Amino acid sequence: MAIHSTKTLADLVNKRLRCLTQLVQLGQRQGALIDEGETSALLRLLATKGQLITALQAIEAALAPFHAEDPEARVWESPAARANCAAEAQRCRELLACVMELEAANEQRAVRQRDDVAGQLRNLGAANRARNAYQAAAPHRAPAPKGLVPLPADHGSPQAAAGGLDVSSEV
Repeated sequence: MAIHSTKTLADLVNKRLRCLTQLVQLGQRQGALIDEGETSALLRLLATKGQLITALQAIEAALAPFHAEDPEARVWESPAARANCAAEAQRCRELLACVMELEAANEQRAVRQRDDVAGQLRNLGAANRARNAYQAAAPHRAPAPKGLVPLPADHGSPQAAAGGLDVSSEV
């Protein structure tokens, strides 16, 4: 096995590490945006995540041939280069687990947010139906002209007969 292939392997593992690091950061921000109800910003973030996931898939495809190799048979530039690649690969496994946990938590947040909004819409619909029912059942009376305050009917006064308060003055 040539040193070139281990350099390629180390480069791919490093790219994978950087990609997963960004996915963790975006996953954390995604949770905050869900909690804040920031739909527009969330959609932009999800588009960025989609691009990173596509890049990660390409990296994984490039790494696939290395999975079939015997790690002990690889020729490394130095023991330090091998140790560094192994450490980055381990960190990738940890970050991938973190990404998966964040995705599950964010899905739960999004479902809870969706259910909260659905409940608010149901309550709003019920309130509108109740208001409409009260309006339909209430006796219809003409609205008071602007400037007049409607008063209860007092059959003895001319102001009551007009449906409002007399604001004129006699001098």
